Amino acid sequence: MSFFVGLFMGVALAIVVLAFLAIDAYRRGYEEAAAGRRMWRAELAARHAARAALATRHVARAAS
Repeated sequence: MSFFVGLFMGVALAIVVLAFLAIDAYRRGYEEAAAGRRMWRAELAARHAARAALATRHVARAAS
């Protein structure tokens, strides 16, 4: 009988530990994805600014 109680307690403890590990992995993955989106957004804004600068330069040359 005590074997089954110990087995049950071990399985319950393993489930709790795995749940905490899964939550931490999810949090870490979310933070990495958010950081990646921030970098991607900054690069996209820089590309848009560069394209706008080129377009204005092109329009200015065509007008002169």
